[in-house]
Amino acid sequence: MVKLAYKGLFLAFLAFFWVNPLNANAQTSELQNPIDYKVMQLLGVQEYKMNQKFVQRLFSNQGYFLDAKGQPNLYKISSTLKQNGLLKLTFKQPMELEIAFIVNENAATFINVLYEILNEMGYYYFLLKESLLDGQQLKFILSMNTEYAIDPTLFQEKLLDYGYKVQSIERSSIHQWNYTITTTAFQYPKATKLIPNETQKKANLKGEYWYQISQGKSLEVKSSNGILWYPKLIFFDKNLNILEISSSQKALQMIQKGIPKGAEFVKITDTYLPITTKNGLDITLK
Repeated sequence: MVKLAYKGLFLAFLAFFWVNPLNANAQTSELQNPIDYKVMQLLGVQEYKMNQKFVQRLFSNQGYFLDAKGQPNLYKISSTLKQNGLLKLTFKQPMELEIAFIVNENAATFINVLYEILNEMGYYYFLLKESLLDGQQLKFILSMNTEYAIDPTLFQEKLLDYGYKVQSIERSSIHQWNYTITTTAFQYPKATKLIPNETQKKANLKGEYWYQISQGKSLEVKSSNGILWYPKLIFFDKNLNILEISSSQKALQMIQKGIPKGAEFVKITDTYLPITTKNGLDITLK
């Protein structure tokens, strides 16, 4: 098993593994509309057939389950299935879960986001089984031992927080799922947006602080309670690629630092012991 905390190693593997074509054996000829097709993809063929009459009643108002572009709204569809007890995700015993992903751009950024989301959902250990990086498109399969499949409704909610949208979900079996992911406009929900010349006071028990800094040229950072700390600032671009790391070897109460060109986000903490700053930092964007 590989813990995704080793994200650098994970990304290094991506270019060297090949992925088999994702399962595309869904039966479409007998389905009358795209809503039925998406429901079947979420439930699986057998489960869909067993509950077809109930499903037809649930989705009789077809217009409600279409988005503004007239396409099936996966979130509404999966939420309705979940609320009515049709979206079975629990295994009888721990077993291998395989999740295949297709991402069409900014693969490295998506890996960072996926790591955070799956950890929030209680999934910590993964095995990278197969992957293919073709230009901007990334295809890969993660495997894990677990007692339940990823909740597609909750997963979509968390992805949306980062500016990602699930284009399609296909359930080959209860322990094999395929996701196609697209980007709308990437955002980082952990980052507080700073307004120039307004001091932001914030405390965090972990001693780690994220800010959006695109509107300024420099930062002034000081400890809220006047303690000495060893400032560490990591600057990222709009896709969470690291641009610069500034790490002080000298204990300070306050630091001023210019913002590198192209920086969109910054993570601020203590170089040696993050909880040193748990009582708060005062941040001013200039």
